[in-house]
Amino acid sequence: QVNTVHSSNMSNIPTVEDIAKPPLPTFKWLKSLELGYENARPPQTQLCFNCGTVQEKLLKCSRCQVATYCSKECQIRDWKNGVGHKNTCSTYKRVGTTMTLESDEHKSASKAELYSRIRFYVCPYAVHKAKALGKGFLFIQSDCTLAEVSLMVPKNAQGHTIPLRSVLVHFLTLGEYESEVCRDDFELTEVRSTLQHAIDSYDEKSKVVILMRFRCGHVTLGVAELVPEYNMCESLGRDYYEDSTAGALQLNLDQI
Repeated sequence: QVNTVHSSNMSNIPTVEDIAKPPLPTFKWLKSLELGYENARPPQTQLCFNCGTVQEKLLKCSRCQVATYCSKECQIRDWKNGVGHKNTCSTYKRVGTTMTLESDEHKSASKAELYSRIRFYVCPYAVHKAKALGKGFLFIQSDCTLAEVSLMVPKNAQGHTIPLRSVLVHFLTLGEYESEVCRDDFELTEVRSTLQHAIDSYDEKSKVVILMRFRCGHVTLGVAELVPEYNMCESLGRDYYEDSTAGALQLNLDQI
């Protein structure tokens, strides 16, 4: 039953500031698709990134050419405040004013960064599920675009808050993938042979197979290193998921 959700509250797991920094975990991309889903958001008024006000003329960050400010004072505050634009400038430069990731390099980096943020949750989940179901893969989906989840903070290129940045994670066997996922979305059958080979050949003690799908239609299949190591994943999985009857794990990216 894949529509039941377990929301994680593992407060002793490292925060995003602890785990979202380089070096990123090794990820071998096997296949990617662009399904071309309609993902355009309604146009929005450009806001000051610090105070949220609207003005006819706004200053623009000279580095990313995205973040805008109503005054120099607001720009300085936003540069230093909290996570701050000092730390997020490069991610805004990557998505630009159109909130799109144009290059394969930027897409790959964004997916690796996402996995780095959630790996302490999803790897123990995968190990725990695999012990009961056998070899399979993590199916990670989001109602956000890849560009939206690639940002360190939930604020788009117009300075508006992105309402809910979350991912829904299932652990599926190949049989479940064929009977449940491909039945509803036949386009995903295109990765079936590659997925089967990955599931058959990966070392479950050190790797995890991951299929990601985003609102923009970007789909990617890869094999990532298991983090933390297997015995720790086994222990964490038992502690946090053994009593759960949920069929999926939902993670709010801005609360982890």
